Amino acid sequence: MKAFFNNIKKHWFIAVAPERLAVLRIATGGFCLWYLLSRFDMLQRMVGNTEAFDPVGILNWMVQPISETVFWWISIGLIILNVAYIIGWKFKFTGPAFAILILLYFTYRNSWSMIYHNRNGLILHIVILGLVASADAWSWDAWQKKKKGIKTPNAQWQYGWPIQLICAATVCTYLLSGIAKVAGDLALEWANGSAMRSQVAVDALRKEILVAETSPFFSFIYEHAWLFLVMGILTFVIELGAPIALVKRRWGMVWAVMTWLMHWGIFFIMGITFRYQLTGLMFLSFFDVEKLWKPSQHKSKMTLPEDNTIDTITKPVVLFDGVCNLCNGWVQFILKREKDQRYQFASLQSDIGQRLLAQYSIDTNLSSIVVIEQGNVYQKSDAVLRICSHLNAPWSFLALFTIVPRFIRNKVYDVIATNRYKWFGKQQQCALLPVDKDLRFLDS
Repeated sequence: MKAFFNNIKKHWFIAVAPERLAVLRIATGGFCLWYLLSRFDMLQRMVGNTEAFDPVGILNWMVQPISETVFWWISIGLIILNVAYIIGWKFKFTGPAFAILILLYFTYRNSWSMIYHNRNGLILHIVILGLVASADAWSWDAWQKKKKGIKTPNAQWQYGWPIQLICAATVCTYLLSGIAKVAGDLALEWANGSAMRSQVAVDALRKEILVAETSPFFSFIYEHAWLFLVMGILTFVIELGAPIALVKRRWGMVWAVMTWLMHWGIFFIMGITFRYQLTGLMFLSFFDVEKLWKPSQHKSKMTLPEDNTIDTITKPVVLFDGVCNLCNGWVQFILKREKDQRYQFASLQSDIGQRLLAQYSIDTNLSSIVVIEQGNVYQKSDAVLRICSHLNAPWSFLALFTIVPRFIRNKVYDVIATNRYKWFGKQQQCALLPVDKDLRFLDS
């Protein structure tokens, strides 16, 4: 029994930095604020249809809806509390107040016409974060304490168990979905994919009747029944196998990525947008997200020797394989979409490229794109995503793939890099692009 409790303590009460809770607070609060503001008018119109009111959950005792004026003021108050929640102002009071009010507010919203289950995860996350010390870092309160000489706490178990609870809440939502499929009359049909195939067909037919746009992938996918068998099996694995995400941290990260990709599959096949899930915010608790803002903890950082500097370098540098058609195409892609002519370029084979590799002690393997920026060295998928983060929208959104574990990203990168000549071809010599080459290309 003692060993059992020790395992529980080791897994649930791990020491976590307060910054991780802070990232989750800001992310959930930001998404919720976007929803409240973008849906404000719609929500106000909704409560005017009193005939559709059918209270659910903790509000099922209500006989009639509140007045439209009262609901308007509650909406305004909720938005104010939402902002306080994001910035962490007086969080001891505003955090719990926002958590309770958002639970009541969305329950009330679900009491009109239908239950929007896809937002339940967001509300559960906010309720947990609003009731714990998620504003001990990166908040107004933390800033005020810092002015008084009180430092931000180090990693402690008090910040670990709320993360585990959020992960458990996320897992339970998918497990319940899987159990509902098994318990229903279509259990076998869900397993072999026929129920999913019928659902996709009905959705496409409904959209066609309503003169709505259907997914461009529907026609192709529907003709291949075996794809639905595969997707049906994967759906059951992801949903019924969700508890495995709580056993080991790496398993949790893999499960989170698979589930995120499942939602993108639903989007491309049926056009259904579970926005909280699609953005990846639903799964942030499975990753060390606070390290995205602490590059020194997970990026290779090296300094340029003072006695061997390259004076011509004034911007971040992208090193690429100069004879690779894919790499040259990637450089053209960057030039057309980057912000403020941010990067300078050099081929890995060039003299200056070799000098940079030597000065930063970088492996001379030509299969990796390298980005050198402010003393930090980014390679492989890290380099690609770093570049994407500085491109114009929507390409900058690709940087969200940073939440995918590096070993998974780099596996995909290595497959492409290994086959780049075979798939895309190569040139006999390094090709420099003519666009601003005297300023942008260091080996011109």
